Amino acid sequence: MTLPENLSSTAKKEKSPQGKVNCSLDLQTFLPYRMYYLAAQMSQAGYDLPELLNETGITIGEREWRVISILGAYGGLTNGNVANALKTDAGTISRAVKVLKKQQLIDTLSSKKDRRKVLIYLTEAGANLYDKVTPKRIETGNMIDSCFTHDELSTLHHLLNKLDRHLQHMENELEDEWE
Repeated sequence: MTLPENLSSTAKKEKSPQGKVNCSLDLQTFLPYRMYYLAAQMSQAGYDLPELLNETGITIGEREWRVISILGAYGGLTNGNVANALKTDAGTISRAVKVLKKQQLIDTLSSKKDRRKVLIYLTEAGANLYDKVTPKRIETGNMIDSCFTHDELSTLHHLLNKLDRHLQHMENELEDEWE
């Protein structure tokens, strides 16, 4: 049996020629890549978060830890506020809240005015977990910061704040809701 001409080339599984790009991107000077890469490096530096969490005997992942760390730093927040602080979607926060609530590390209060609005806060067990892990996270942050002088670190924070404001401005301008 002979294959039709249009199928015969796929049946032979010929290799496609290697593609050639026409646009050049230097990843070492492309700020989004550098920030992503440095964030990944910093998350692996110092004390290993999964190991720290494992040492507590409480089985939660990094997603749940991020929620605990935000609540520990800011106090009770709504799902939307936590999602915004972590730059993630509300669904991810809802899944983390479900896990944390089941382990009694957080609890929630419903709004009297709007039952859809829920305040998330740490329980005593959640605060204890935060207090066990956070000093090691602070130590890791200090190890990372140690490569900078005080002035360099101050300049870095100034530049990061400027970038944060600019990105928020861009996000607001690029939203599709404006007429």
